[in-house]
Amino acid sequence: AAHALRDGAADRAVACLRLARLVCADAHRRSRLTAALIRAEWSINPGVSSGRLGELVEAMRKGCLRGADALTLARALLWHGRFDQAQEVLGQLAGSGQPTDPETATELQITRRRLRHTYPSFLAALGPRSGAGRPPTHSVSADRRLQAVSALAAVLGEGPHQEAVGVAQRVLHGTRPDELSTETVESALLALAYSGRAERATAWCDVFLDRMQARHTPSRRARLAAVRAEIALRRGDLTDARRYASDALATLPAISWGVTVGAPLSTLILATTAMGRYDEAQTYLDHRVPEAMFETRYGMHYLHARARFGLATGYLEMALEDLRRCGAKLSQWGMDTPGLIPWRTDVAEVYLGLGRPDDARRILAEQSARFTFMPNRVRGAASRVLAGAGAPAHRPTLLRQAAELLQSDDGDRYELALTFADLARAYRTLGEFRRAAAAERRAVIVAADCHAEALVRGLAVESATALPTPADGGDGLTEAERRVASMAAVGCSNREIAEGLHVTVSTVEQHLTRTYRKLRISRRADLPPLLGGPVTGDLTEARRR
Repeated sequence: AAHALRDGAADRAVACLRLARLVCADAHRRSRLTAALIRAEWSINPGVSSGRLGELVEAMRKGCLRGADALTLARALLWHGRFDQAQEVLGQLAGSGQPTDPETATELQITRRRLRHTYPSFLAALGPRSGAGRPPTHSVSADRRLQAVSALAAVLGEGPHQEAVGVAQRVLHGTRPDELSTETVESALLALAYSGRAERATAWCDVFLDRMQARHTPSRRARLAAVRAEIALRRGDLTDARRYASDALATLPAISWGVTVGAPLSTLILATTAMGRYDEAQTYLDHRVPEAMFETRYGMHYLHARARFGLATGYLEMALEDLRRCGAKLSQWGMDTPGLIPWRTDVAEVYLGLGRPDDARRILAEQSARFTFMPNRVRGAASRVLAGAGAPAHRPTLLRQAAELLQSDDGDRYELALTFADLARAYRTLGEFRRAAAAERRAVIVAADCHAEALVRGLAVESATALPTPADGGDGLTEAERRVASMAAVGCSNREIAEGLHVTVSTVEQHLTRTYRKLRISRRADLPPLLGGPVTGDLTEARRR
């Protein structure tokens, strides 16, 4: 089984361990084999092992399971949300008083750090730390795993710092595809992403996903795909975020994810909401999730995603409740860092929607004073929201600063599109229409590149309704016909045009018929190059790219 696992043949390893377990008559050894079987099955499908966990809990109570194998059981119980049994196992481990071998000492340290950043409520069950410094590790692979989970715990507890980034990169550079734990790669990648190094994390994640292709380890591929999706979302790459998160759930059924299902689901909700696919986002929100998930880091991601959906669809009070709950938990757990979830920025945006700009400025000032270093994407988003809470004359300066931050290597393309859209509105409010048109062009290009179609269409509506246009631009179109044609050119349906311009669908159809006749065309696809307006021309170029 050990040789098979190193060769990437997890199925054969499972078959060997099942046979060994079947013929084993010794209770202690059988328990160890069961723990080894769970570890092997984990790389294929964690859900397969759930039926054996009760057997191991009984073995633990009888004294047949201890050390590293007992920690394997505790981690599996936590994954499946069986928190009462996990608490019991962790408590017995802490109170056993047995001397620990190097393997168990290392696994205890790894488990302690994993609890710290993933299941914080259960950290106390292991009791106070014994001794100082790092324990002697029993293998190079275990040492790398310890370094990776320690780097992630440090980033989530203390915020981004260069030492954790360096450790994460060294771990990724040295990790081999035959190492048994996905936890090493996953923790190192997330340490980079939460430190504002999403571009580096993307490159590394793609390397490991390529290596996984030749190995039959669906669970590992699914977990890495979920990480890749989260990293893509942080870069504003909505299509990749949606694709990788969908692949993760297709590779591993939702029921097998246990409490960690919050990771891919949250990414899907956030990505589809940003893309304007609200019906699709709602289907992901309709998925049943375990209540135990809300005592984990994954539950906080889910609350944040649900709040962003509420903010986008007008359920502001519900969004505010979710964000406050998320912030309270993160503060309680000592994981309140904007690099993980910038909930204060989102609360400020909700306050703006509720007409409370003073509250928005207050909470953003609190965030700025509390965290001396924040990733560029977080600082940029905060500057964008702060601009909306300030006087119109001051908005362009703040928005230009936000755009500069968001255009950095570790910026966020979707946030950048929102910033340029806000900048266009700010210039329009000040009567600087030429600058507004330039900002709008950039917003459309970036939004189309991100596939944020709702933002593109919203900009088309604003462009068509905010500024008067010449009654005859040389093509014989009236003002009403030109506005309808401009919106049709960027992909708005007749119903969307009617809603945006407050006319009937029949009126839209009549305007389009007359427009086609005047321009001597027969279809929508011919509108963009002929109209050549600030929105339509740039969207055509963005789609061509």
